[in-house]
Amino acid sequence: MDKRDSDKMIQLAREGKGISKIWEDDFPNYDYWDIYIEVNTAGEKSSVGIKRMITNRLNKLPSLGKKEQQDLVNEINELVWHLYVRYKESQQKLDKIRGIITK
Repeated sequence: MDKRDSDKMIQLAREGKGISKIWEDDFPNYDYWDIYIEVNTAGEKSSVGIKRMITNRLNKLPSLGKKEQQDLVNEINELVWHLYVRYKESQQKLDKIRGIITK
């Protein structure tokens, strides 16, 4: 895979675009799983993927013991922080774009 394509895929996922949309809109010449692996290997997750992870973990909570519940709560907290950081980055980019447009 071309490094520029890889970087673009990672950037799009970081901005919150789902892997299926990256595949459909930007890189239909690649296989879905190639994009998935590329994005996840870089440590990025789409916001849709994180939402699903949080939902699955919340659904699992009632069936776990106290120790496992606390571990899962800590993992959910990390996922929520990941979303928050990406949101703040996106807001900063939008502010820059708005500043350019209104000048």
